[in-house]
Amino acid sequence: QEAKPAKDFIPDGQTKSILDLPLVATNMKHDRNDPDQCEWVVGVKWVCSFPRDQAKRFVGAFANQNIVCKLRDAQTVEFLRREFNVTE
Repeated sequence: QEAKPAKDFIPDGQTKSILDLPLVATNMKHDRNDPDQCEWVVGVKWVCSFPRDQAKRFVGAFANQNIVCKLRDAQTVEFLRREFNVTE
């Protein structure tokens, strides 16, 4: 889904805002009415996942601590395509 302020985000299968649901992230409600300071949320459809003990990784994989970045490292892209059975 398109990014939106947390107060406006309603998860699939729910009828109320994510901020009105039980949350582990207890500070999500800060500045809820300030679009420049509030938390923003993006809905993601997970089509493939693995248990933590089956995590996929390799030495030299691209990693970045930013929230969002464009993945361009060819070795990492190929690894992800292979491990998650993704085609373009």
